[in-house]
Amino acid sequence: MSKQSYDGVAKLFDYFAVGDMRRWGPSQRFLFKNLKGRILYIGIGTGQEIVNFPPGLNIIAVDLSIEMLKRSDKRVENYPGKIHRCQMDAENTAFADNSFDTVVTVCTLCTVNQAVSCLQEIKRVLKRDGELLMFEHVLSKNPVYALVLKMMSIITKYLQGTYLDRNTVANIEKAGFKIHSHKNVYLDIVKTLRAHY
Repeated sequence: MSKQSYDGVAKLFDYFAVGDMRRWGPSQRFLFKNLKGRILYIGIGTGQEIVNFPPGLNIIAVDLSIEMLKRSDKRVENYPGKIHRCQMDAENTAFADNSFDTVVTVCTLCTVNQAVSCLQEIKRVLKRDGELLMFEHVLSKNPVYALVLKMMSIITKYLQGTYLDRNTVANIEKAGFKIHSHKNVYLDIVKTLRAHY
């Protein structure tokens, strides 16, 4: 999805996800307790997940859409820690190699244009002993669910720029990461994952 498209849906973005945020809060808080050091938050959007971050973190957050970033203002201001935001393409950031101790994504790999390219960029900026934390939609291994997700993606990619049929687990490994922890949040469609080099 293009920057212009995300700018266009920014006003309605929170309405699409309000139910999900209530359901996913406990799982996100459990995952985010592992955030440490210098943190890169890829795809902050309107900042809905900030409320689930532990306090006192030092975060650099990026998003492709300036309108999404504007709508995160209040959540960033209310966070009891440091969040610095930048407008940036997740597939081609301006950060130096080995810059971050932790990188976190939330429903990002289902929205970027090239998922493996984005993951390779994450790997470039992550320190060798760093960790990737992900809360993501993934393609189900159940053939019935997988078919439904592929059909739904025809609609969601136009409404929200979201692809529900991405094989994110395979893409993580293809980019050179090793998954050392994953947990199903909703069936095997929404997962928390932790990965490293």
